[in-house]
Amino acid sequence: MRRLGLCWLGATVLGLATAVAGAALAENWKPSPGEAKTFYDADFMRVDQASGLIVLRIAEGRPNGPYKAWPASKGPIMVFALDCATDKWIDLGMDFTGDQGLPKGWRAGEKIEDIKGAAGGAGRVACETKDTLPKVALP
Repeated sequence: MRRLGLCWLGATVLGLATAVAGAALAENWKPSPGEAKTFYDADFMRVDQASGLIVLRIAEGRPNGPYKAWPASKGPIMVFALDCATDKWIDLGMDFTGDQGLPKGWRAGEKIEDIKGAAGGAGRVACETKDTLPKVALP
């Protein structure tokens, strides 16, 4: 009986840990306004408390998440930091691992003109909703 209780407890803890990990990496791919094949991850979009930059993930293809199921043939998932006040963006590379991590020193990257040219309609949505996005301390 004791083994059965320990087994049940272990399964409960494992299930809870899986649910928490899944929630931390939630994805919500939405169509980018004005673009037929581009999507942005609404759950990933947030404002960095330290810099005020918005981080954003976009991808071309179709949203069939979760990330691990995004076919490589559908295009890469690209990550940007947006400075809406100056209409500039920083290229943060591509998210190949699905861990939604940011590269070291990402705030110091070169700022390039024209957010819409890089992030399209998703960049416009990010800038328009900046005040309602979660503000978090990013590494």
